[in-house]
Amino acid sequence: MTPNDSGRILSTLERGVATLTMSRPARRNAFTTAMMQGLREAVEKVLPDPACRVLVLRGDGGSFSAGGDVHEFSQSLPLDPTARLATFRALVENWVNPVILALRHAHQPVLAAVRGDCVGYGFSLMLASDVVIAAEDALFSTAGIGLAQPGAGGQSHFLVRALGERRARELMWSARRFDAHEAKELGLVERVVPVDEFDAAVAAEAARLAAGPRHGWAEIKRLLNSSGQPLAQQLADEAAAFGRCAATRDFAEAVTAFIERRKPGFEGR
Repeated sequence: MTPNDSGRILSTLERGVATLTMSRPARRNAFTTAMMQGLREAVEKVLPDPACRVLVLRGDGGSFSAGGDVHEFSQSLPLDPTARLATFRALVENWVNPVILALRHAHQPVLAAVRGDCVGYGFSLMLASDVVIAAEDALFSTAGIGLAQPGAGGQSHFLVRALGERRARELMWSARRFDAHEAKELGLVERVVPVDEFDAAVAAEAARLAAGPRHGWAEIKRLLNSSGQPLAQQLADEAAAFGRCAATRDFAEAVTAFIERRKPGFEGR
């Protein structure tokens, strides 16, 4: 594999919208280890930036991501089983899991913009996002079992929470491909749009999120992440979140705008 084949992560930040683009279009943005490392570095750099009010994940060209690069995986076959175990466990622990956790713990909304293949690790990134806009050409698969693997990146967690255990098992055991309309019916994506409207729809949704009450988005995200805990603790956490939001400038602006019968202008403060 030449350096140019290893792919890269492109990063931009404009008007509060940070965009990370998985760029290896000749291989449908399949992740090499170098790309996994690059994505972790990019996520950990952009999320702490106060100028970032929303994070958009997308692929370069006609696909989101075809998952891990199986050709690179094949280079591990000469290793003995113990060495392969250590290699792939470290791969997931060092480069996949930190990204998934960062997306879920991010103060900002995370928007996945999905075209074409959304498979394996790409599918996990989509599941870890807060909002998904899919083009009509999007195709999804858990993918792992095709390589005699269970999958990684939180698939078992997100799918059970979204679909229940039996439906999650069906998708993970079959690794079947399903289209954007079925993904919407399952509740895994929020919107499906024609390909020729895709970029405009993504830009509009990113702008809407960036212009919204940043701390309000973050508190909702935090509360939904913890929603499996006992009710009394969830109620206490809601009260604390309500209080924190009431102390923000955005709350004061929202109340004032309501009284004045105008649209609020949020600053994310």
